[in-house]
Amino acid sequence: MAKEGKKSSTLDEVIKELYLCNKCGFCQTACKVYKTDLNESFSARGRVQLIKGVAEGRLPVDEGFRDAVNSCLLCQECAVACPSGVKPHELVLAARRYMQQTEGLPLDKKIILGTLADPFRRKVAFSTARFLRNNVSNRIEGFNELKGIDVRGMPIDKVGFIDQVPELNKAQASKGRVGFFVGCFINHSLAKTGHAIVKVLNKNAIDVVVPKKQLCCGTPQNAYGDFELAKKNARKNIRLFKDLDAVVTGCGSCGAMLKKEYLHLFADEPEFLPEVEAFAQKIFDFSAYVMHEIKLDPEKFKVFNHKVTYHDGCHMARGLKITKEPREILKSIPRIEYVELREADRCCGAAGLFQSYFYEIAKDISRQKVQNIENTGADIIVTGCPACVHRIQGSLRLAGKEQKVVHLADLLAEAYQ
Repeated sequence: MAKEGKKSSTLDEVIKELYLCNKCGFCQTACKVYKTDLNESFSARGRVQLIKGVAEGRLPVDEGFRDAVNSCLLCQECAVACPSGVKPHELVLAARRYMQQTEGLPLDKKIILGTLADPFRRKVAFSTARFLRNNVSNRIEGFNELKGIDVRGMPIDKVGFIDQVPELNKAQASKGRVGFFVGCFINHSLAKTGHAIVKVLNKNAIDVVVPKKQLCCGTPQNAYGDFELAKKNARKNIRLFKDLDAVVTGCGSCGAMLKKEYLHLFADEPEFLPEVEAFAQKIFDFSAYVMHEIKLDPEKFKVFNHKVTYHDGCHMARGLKITKEPREILKSIPRIEYVELREADRCCGAAGLFQSYFYEIAKDISRQKVQNIENTGADIIVTGCPACVHRIQGSLRLAGKEQKVVHLADLLAEAYQ
């Protein structure tokens, strides 16, 4: 906790950015949490002023401060709206790091973040969740959700994707080779999407390497201030993919972490930074790699008779700035009727642990996403974020809707059948 009249070393690093805020309130129109709760402390402007107060030693780190800082979606919409160039999400990350350094993580978050970072513990956790879903929640009549999360409908694979495939997946008449950074969600609950990514790349003469020892990208740890644990995993991932010229990921959050956030994590290690920069340059989101590195041949696709819309994940749209590629790929599939989704880049309400800790707000945000989807009349919703697949599909199911949510790779793989 910051002492009276003193600045914390961590927040002192961002003090100049804190003073850039002119309190205009443009961020309020962008912040979905504020628009749902109408609490000034839960707006980007409110959070920035609270963080500045703690940095200056005027305010304590109390429960209100913790809630304000932890309620941020990190969706980055406020940064886009800010006329002064403030990046509130980065200031929130600094505040969370400060709290982690000075107070430590709450026990529940420490367990969750540590579990996600460790492959064995993560495998046990997903296996346990699968057992409880099959033998407890599915047998209790009326028990469909837990804090707004569709626990009954969430897929959890018995065997993780990485354990299902060989390390080298060769294509016929190979013309190239890429590494595949799988990510936790695809590995443990959307293995079919992992297979779809390999299939599409193989169909286009690309060998796919799936390193068995790859770790969590570090997004959850980075998001809640445990930078050291995030850096530990990041260092291993960077060296694991070192000999590959390109690395493809099927998750917008993983992609933004690998390509953007690793550079921030190691900004204080100039001797290692060149290696990080080289790694970041070879990271491709699946849609970007398919669009720019592969020449898709629509003649090979089967004809679809579906009305399709597209949801932009936050890290994909604003982190990686990838919005055109997925849409162009979808429109290239014969007979697909594409319809644009209103507020397509609006957060779906997942935002990592946010959906568990601020579940009433998350449910309201998801409810608006579901309504926008309903208004399109689409029967398939496509996205490039596995977490968004889960959240949107679960929200639709809990609302009694029948639309199907899929990853872009799933649809492309089906088009090749």
